[in-house]
Amino acid sequence: MEIRIYEYINGEFVPRLNTYDAVNPRYKIHAYEPSEFSFDYSLDERGASEFQMKRFVLMENFIGVIKNIKRYKNTGGSMMTVSGVDIKGLLFGRTVIPHTFSGIIGTMGYDVAVGWTDACIKHFWRNNIGVNAETARRYNFITIGENKNIGKSGDKYQTRFTKLSDVTAEFAKGADLVITTTPQIESGKIILDVAEPVYRTAGQDIVSPVILSPENLTVLHMEHTQESTGYRNAFYATRSGSQFADEALTMLYMRDGETEPSGLDRVEEHINVSVNTPIAGDEYNEMRRQAVHDMQNYGEVNTLNATVNFTRLKLNRDYHVGDFVTVQNNDFGIEADIQITAVEVSENGNGRTETVTLGTDKKGYIRQILTEIKNI
Repeated sequence: MEIRIYEYINGEFVPRLNTYDAVNPRYKIHAYEPSEFSFDYSLDERGASEFQMKRFVLMENFIGVIKNIKRYKNTGGSMMTVSGVDIKGLLFGRTVIPHTFSGIIGTMGYDVAVGWTDACIKHFWRNNIGVNAETARRYNFITIGENKNIGKSGDKYQTRFTKLSDVTAEFAKGADLVITTTPQIESGKIILDVAEPVYRTAGQDIVSPVILSPENLTVLHMEHTQESTGYRNAFYATRSGSQFADEALTMLYMRDGETEPSGLDRVEEHINVSVNTPIAGDEYNEMRRQAVHDMQNYGEVNTLNATVNFTRLKLNRDYHVGDFVTVQNNDFGIEADIQITAVEVSENGNGRTETVTLGTDKKGYIRQILTEIKNI
């Protein structure tokens, strides 16, 4: 795999090294969360000194920033392991701070975004890394795409002191959107944008369908994981901001469409929500809106991992991160349309491997089918 190293200087990506000599290169692209890369490199190889902290790494269509360098020596010689994060990972380095913030006064309200999901995401981007942010907080190499009015039309969120990466992932996950990064090396820019997923499922005929299945040999290996350790389904939400704890309004909420659970089925969680609405009497609706956002952090882990047969399907040719595809596995009793939430690409002496992570499908078919199997 070719690896290119760039240094960002005065608005330009200055090339430092092109090499095919990296060992065990790998990168993982997530649809909306920070992603990472790593590879090993001999200290005796040409250009080893060009791998430096904060330089940019381009691996195929993946672009990231070097965050870690580990040098070591063993029987194989002197080596180093280089790793880092993609552009979404850089959002972790910014905290959402409203414009009213003053480092001297130290008091502030909340930053509020209302509208289409992608517009809400870009609102927080522009205020914390873009044109509306203080100069020292900007990433000058990032260009934020224009609003496209995609996702949910009535999205709304207010926050402060939250990681920008967390806000981004929460919005995108809730609306099945994809965060994209497109390097434009020649112009010194990386385009950060939001896109809708492509539906490559078996039930449509607009694009060529993608069916991941061991039976049709598009998948070499598949794993299904269910975990409920972090699952919650009864949420006591308390409105923040009351002077005294016993005056704080607290409401009990469940997920949409769910009745109040009881007994062994009930798992409770307390969350604090921030309500800042000028409309008297609308506090209850705003509390629920914020609680629904937080509920996403307490879901069941219900994922599939599949190693794609590279001779039949290839990343960025037949499928992309964020696409919805059809998954079939007769042994697992699964047939569902599921989103590809991440893809990990790696190379070693045995060749290239592409492993896809498939999130819980939108309509809950996986959970329904497995429940039926369990009850037989």
